[in-house]
Amino acid sequence: MTSSPPNVNLCAKGAWGVPSAFLAFLASAAVTSVSAAAAAAADATETALFDIDLESLTRPPLWEPSLEEYFPVQRGGEKDENGLASPVVLRSPTNEEFVYHARRGYPILVEDWGTGLPYDGWSGKDFSESFPFGYMKAEYIHDMPGFSEKDHDTRLIDGELRFNIGSFKPDKKTMWYNLSRPASKKYKDDPLKPTTGPYVWHVKDELTPKQKKIVQGKFRAPSFLQDPLNSAKMNTSFELWFSPGDGAGAGAHNDGYCESVVSLQLNGDKKWRKMLEPEMTFLHSFDEFDGGVYIAGLWQPDLGFVNRKGGAVIWPPGYIHETKTDQPPDGSCGSAITLQFDFPQPVQFFRAYLPRLSLSSEVGQCVGMAWSFYATLSVQGITPTPKSAVMQEQMETIMHALDADKDGFITVAETLTFFETPGSAIHKELKMHPKEHHGLYSKFKAEDTVAYHDMNDDMRVSRQELWDSLVQWNVVRIRMQEGLKYVNSADREGLEKFERSLDYMRRNPVTFPNKLRPELRDIFSLPTGTKLLKSLKGVHSLSDSEFFSRVREKAAKLASKQRKAEKAAKHSKGKRKEEM
Repeated sequence: MTSSPPNVNLCAKGAWGVPSAFLAFLASAAVTSVSAAAAAAADATETALFDIDLESLTRPPLWEPSLEEYFPVQRGGEKDENGLASPVVLRSPTNEEFVYHARRGYPILVEDWGTGLPYDGWSGKDFSESFPFGYMKAEYIHDMPGFSEKDHDTRLIDGELRFNIGSFKPDKKTMWYNLSRPASKKYKDDPLKPTTGPYVWHVKDELTPKQKKIVQGKFRAPSFLQDPLNSAKMNTSFELWFSPGDGAGAGAHNDGYCESVVSLQLNGDKKWRKMLEPEMTFLHSFDEFDGGVYIAGLWQPDLGFVNRKGGAVIWPPGYIHETKTDQPPDGSCGSAITLQFDFPQPVQFFRAYLPRLSLSSEVGQCVGMAWSFYATLSVQGITPTPKSAVMQEQMETIMHALDADKDGFITVAETLTFFETPGSAIHKELKMHPKEHHGLYSKFKAEDTVAYHDMNDDMRVSRQELWDSLVQWNVVRIRMQEGLKYVNSADREGLEKFERSLDYMRRNPVTFPNKLRPELRDIFSLPTGTKLLKSLKGVHSLSDSEFFSRVREKAAKLASKQRKAEKAAKHSKGKRKEEM
């Protein structure tokens, strides 16, 4: 699995994967931003959390490229009727071509991914009749007038209702794949949003092993990803989406996966709108589940396109997406497979946008849980620090462990050699794979790990590249640790002051939103110093899964109690005035 640039016109070699015409601009921007940031840092007090010499960096650690700087499709190419760019479009790509774009995290459309695959052209009816034992989720089913769940064969899985794929009739008369039902009422404000509700069947984790084998047995990996690791991952990770009628789809949302996602269109065409996670602070956190970005007022899609039958859309973690289907000409029910693959991962995208991704309420947990492997080159014992001297020690530890020939560069071969030693964290991951695949897994992981740091496409990690990546990782992780302390103690003033103190590390000074997500609004209505969690041990992000799911109910109860107390106090004060 190589990563040298393929012979394509969209991208030439360069930092962040942008054309060489942009390199001079980026170099100039980097010098300007570092110089300005260094000047701002000079004004910091001696009690500043970080003591990093910004002049030692190519860019400040919280600097992020713009859409136009990073994504080639934003600098030209096709636009849809609403002026939104198309993703990178490939047809019958080689492994080299696919790896090049996927590793950079460019949203990709492979037009012929599904051509000739066993499920190509299957409709919702085909799946219903072939696998009647399945139970699927009916999105927005409770927005259907007159619907009653007691009239149907259901199961409760993970706290949510599932309906039998072989017998479900939403109106008690018509099979689900022949009946359109309304999407969420909150989507009626925009004709481009989905108008009818889809279904999703979680094959990967809601079937018995025997049933999984039956359904997954018909799936085949595409020619450019047919190694045993990717084939196994795709075959065991897929779920199915069904879209009866016209206009079915999911409201804009982010997925919680730490790896790239694929949506393969089996039947019918599907319209997509996508949006890169916006620039973030702790106060910008929003519910990234279904339609949450609409409510937050942040929906500004930057991609718009149609994925036709047989095509597959690939996108990295942190790319919010909305779908809406066109019914097939024969009136059948549209269908699509969603799945993940193991390699390559969009490591250069992680590196470019780590500051904002770390604050995502869906993928924020990935920074500590999965992506720190890349930043530390799997060297165990490296923990986040705000101190420059310790960061330098980290760099020397990594160079000593991996730079075998002491030439000042870390190569894929040297990384692979290190993976064979007890000092590498890769052994925990290898345990999840068959022994016969360990060599291939290590090879692919070594390539991704080197690519994470590589800014000039030579597939080597220089000391400067390692230093830039390590400082960024430490700053992002420490920012999260410190910011969580302010949120957990309901200290909005302290949090805002802390965020502003990091402006010298950003591209632009921070601004705060006027509107907060409900959980933050409840938290900051409490007296400063109110502890929500007794301990933040094990909480490494502001994500829904790690933080908000644990404090949501408590914060709401405390806020309600606070409002009642304030109301009672106000009433009592008014009563005393009357008595006087």
